[in-house]
Amino acid sequence: MQVFNKKLWILIVTIILVGMLGGCGSVTEKKTATELSVTKVSEAKVAYKKTLNLLSEGKTSQAYEVLKPYQNSDRQSVKQLVVNLKNLNEVKKELAANNLKVVKNKLADLLEVTKPKEFVKQVRLTNKEYNLISLANTYYQEIQRYYQAGKYNEAQGSLEALNGLESNYQVVNELQTKAKNYKDKIAVALAKQNTSSTTSSTTSSYVNAKNSKLVESQYSNQTGAALTSASSQAVSSVASELTNNDIINQFQTASGISKQDGDQYFIQAQANKEYLIEIRTVNKTNPNVSVLKGMYRFNSQTKVVQKLDSLTGEYKQISVN
Repeated sequence: MQVFNKKLWILIVTIILVGMLGGCGSVTEKKTATELSVTKVSEAKVAYKKTLNLLSEGKTSQAYEVLKPYQNSDRQSVKQLVVNLKNLNEVKKELAANNLKVVKNKLADLLEVTKPKEFVKQVRLTNKEYNLISLANTYYQEIQRYYQAGKYNEAQGSLEALNGLESNYQVVNELQTKAKNYKDKIAVALAKQNTSSTTSSTTSSYVNAKNSKLVESQYSNQTGAALTSASSQAVSSVASELTNNDIINQFQTASGISKQDGDQYFIQAQANKEYLIEIRTVNKTNPNVSVLKGMYRFNSQTKVVQKLDSLTGEYKQISVN
């Protein structure tokens, strides 16, 4: 009986010890899991901070690679930034290949992102690149179409507008290089077209105003007469009414178009905060010839910019806001 009791006690003690050891193991496992979780969160924070620094330097591809391993992080800000960075880099890749239609909607979505500020800045810079590439494509296509249609003045204007864009963007630079093939051809065609023009002491601003569609429209609305019959003083007076530096600044910011030496802007207010903007410059080889660089429609509230197609008479949007 005593032997039985002794065995029973040994069994009971063994069970208790096993239970205690098992409990210790469970606690250890829970502690280890917690430590791992804390470590991952800490690593994600460090990676997130490094990502923001890389974004500040404009290194979007490197930023994505640093944060990508934490795409399943418990931190929503980390997960979302990984997704946004992936989309931004895809947009930039397509832009480099001049595939604008592919990225238009995705870029518009990225422009709705409001934080972090380092990412927002890169999206805005990418949007600027999109607008400039879009403009470059528009100008290059116009050069070809206008030249073929015999609209050499407009072709020259689009050529000068294209060359006025920032050339540090690969696609813009490539289109500017391709457009050089039209430079001499347009110059020869213009020379033949304007053989009767003679150089005089007339100022470039007057030459541009005398040929401006908006000055002509303004003068006709005010007097009921044609601009061709107006005195030089009357032409200059009407032209001075079509100036608005604030709208020019807003337009340039929204469109990415920068003012080149010799450019003259004519601004005519329309309804609903819309403005017609005509950009002209004089021909470099014949200062008596005014070149139309573009007619635009700009909404100062929505910041939407549209450009007139001189062949179809239609305005087409050229900016993503």
